[in-house]
Amino acid sequence: MPNALTRWWAEADPGDLRDRLTDVNDGIIALAGTGLGLAGAEMSGPTSFAVLVISALMGAFAVFGVQLGEAMSHREAQQATVEREQRLLELTPDEEVVELASWFEAKGVSPETSMLVATELSDADALSAQLEIEYGIRELTSPGDAWREAVTAGLAFLFGAALPVVAMVTVPLPWRSEATIAVSLVSLAATSVVIARRGYANVLRTAIRSLTIGVAALALGYLLGDWVM
Repeated sequence: MPNALTRWWAEADPGDLRDRLTDVNDGIIALAGTGLGLAGAEMSGPTSFAVLVISALMGAFAVFGVQLGEAMSHREAQQATVEREQRLLELTPDEEVVELASWFEAKGVSPETSMLVATELSDADALSAQLEIEYGIRELTSPGDAWREAVTAGLAFLFGAALPVVAMVTVPLPWRSEATIAVSLVSLAATSVVIARRGYANVLRTAIRSLTIGVAALALGYLLGDWVM
């Protein structure tokens, strides 16, 4: 199991990992803020628990739906690009080679070398060359990819949401708010470190930014709950 986790960590795309950890942070902030808002409103225990569970599930479903919609839209855009490039390659193949060569020229390659490279790439796989060079498309998003991204996004939010909820449910009432704040801030700090290290960003700045947003959200949640009641 540790070897599998290590291999997954090494092979995981930094961008995908950052997105999922951002979903975790969203879950932490949303549910911790909601919980403190309920505490500020002095809601009863059973009612607060029901609200938190519903909020966590609906939040996860919302993240799932948004991610699925974005992934499907991205896939449709890719398919439209593929169809357009296929049509252009059928109608004006020479112009497409020239267009490809001009891309290399713009990067500082000599005209002769640019045309040679564009011709060889087009002879090997003209469509793939056009998609990768002009649009940055190396792999097309499949329906399975879209659903997998959506499910993992929803589960990531739900995991983040569970952290403050567990603190609220398991810690005695007099210390519930303090425990929720502590668990939330520690969790945000931990995810910030991972995000920064995988993205080669400054760890301290990333952590301070996440913690500042988290503290502001928690304070706002409590104040809104207190104001409503």
